[in-house]
Amino acid sequence: MKATAEPQDNILQGISLIVGAVFLLALTDALVKYLSASMSLWQLYVIASTLSLPILFGLIIGHSGPRPKVKSHRWVAIRSLLLLLMWIAYYSALPLIPLSVAAVAIYTTPLFIAVLAAFGAGEHLSRQAWLGILCGFLGVVVVLRPGGETFTPATLLPVLAALFYALAMLVTRHHCQREHPLLLTLGLNLAFLAAGSLFSLLVAINSTASLAEHAPFLFAGWQPLDAKALLIVGAYALLLIIVNTGVARAYQIAPSALIGTFDYAYLIFASLWGYLLFSEVPDTMTWLGMGMILMAGVMVLRQRRV
Repeated sequence: MKATAEPQDNILQGISLIVGAVFLLALTDALVKYLSASMSLWQLYVIASTLSLPILFGLIIGHSGPRPKVKSHRWVAIRSLLLLLMWIAYYSALPLIPLSVAAVAIYTTPLFIAVLAAFGAGEHLSRQAWLGILCGFLGVVVVLRPGGETFTPATLLPVLAALFYALAMLVTRHHCQREHPLLLTLGLNLAFLAAGSLFSLLVAINSTASLAEHAPFLFAGWQPLDAKALLIVGAYALLLIIVNTGVARAYQIAPSALIGTFDYAYLIFASLWGYLLFSEVPDTMTWLGMGMILMAGVMVLRQRRV
């Protein structure tokens, strides 16, 4: 029996895809932060997925050549669940903390990816890379300032999201590499729809005024939306298709630790959108921590032989 050739890495294309994807991802996160004042997370999931699914089905049916088929339903489901948990944790934090701070916290992701790739996938990391990882985590500590007056437990939610994201990307690289990116995006949107429908029902049955008052983005019921809000939700749904397809493909065709390093561009883009849409200006400590994390990414990148 003839062995199946392993897919070849395409480093340049992978880097281009991840940089473009995180630029749009930062915009989608800014849109979620904007929408959090007028609707619940579960309402957003249901509406966005309802808009996204017909587009995805159309793209899959209209795909040139043989129609894509799922090769491992189990791993696609695991990846979708990990990404769903990541988005829930991250989006829960956005109404409570500045976008730039949330971005720095979740961008422990590439550090988690490098560590998990080293221990779980056997990817070699040099001493310089380990120093870079340490520098990156110290940068996060500088930004979050645990124990300080500005610290809030909500800043830990993006760190939890980062762990889920790192696990999802390693699953993408090592267990979903042969899956079509559109099918991976479809799996995630089905997870969004299922979670949004389930939690919308639970909130409607067990809603309490106190919970809805303290955390409306998670515990408020569905709200009427005007044309502007619906337009933003539509843009969010479309952007999420592009982002998830691009991220999935990037991690399929290039080493996870390398792509994870270029993921750091999100920090810059999140600060840009935070400033343009919410007039958020990161303080000195946030800039310092962000610089440390960017330097950590360069240190991890330089030791890679690509």
